[in-house]
Amino acid sequence: MGKVLSGLDMFHIAEVLKDTKDELEFSVPEELPGAVSMKLDPKSETETFYADNGAFAQLSSLGDIDGEMEVADLPLDMQAKIFGKTVEGGIHFSSADDRTLEIALGFRAKISTGGYRYYWALKGKPELVPVEHKTEEGKPSPQPTQVKIKFSPLTNLKKGKKRWEAKAEEGNGINAETWFKQVVYKDITKEETPVVDVGK
Repeated sequence: MGKVLSGLDMFHIAEVLKDTKDELEFSVPEELPGAVSMKLDPKSETETFYADNGAFAQLSSLGDIDGEMEVADLPLDMQAKIFGKTVEGGIHFSSADDRTLEIALGFRAKISTGGYRYYWALKGKPELVPVEHKTEEGKPSPQPTQVKIKFSPLTNLKKGKKRWEAKAEEGNGINAETWFKQVVYKDITKEETPVVDVGK
């Protein structure tokens, strides 16, 4: 029987604290309730090399990785943290000097044959959230928040190895508790690397 994916839940966000050739560190993931939709759209750039009077080889490279997250609401406190906003007396101020964090984004989808498929997009820079509301026309009209995120491969060469995404299916120690405990960026298929320790 083939597998079909459906649903989406358990958004988790972690800050990319360090990502250099020598160091890689993430903050402890924080859950973001209200997952509505998620799209990851990696672009590959392909160039045809011609020789012997014809197409000789196809050379491919990773291009832009566009992400779009839709959530019931992105709380003001989390917006302040992600986008570097100033909070004074409970009022959130946006400034031209605000500095947006790089983040990792985790989530999961349900598998029709049982269990879940888990994901981490490892490093992305979110765009500022637009403000868009409209009047109710006789009945409530939910207005989820859309966040566009531009993802890129990790810089780290020792642990990250230019990786940009991690995904796995439930089983062999992989479940919601272990997957979202920390950002997964190492090879968890090796026996000497327990699942609960990936990301350390």
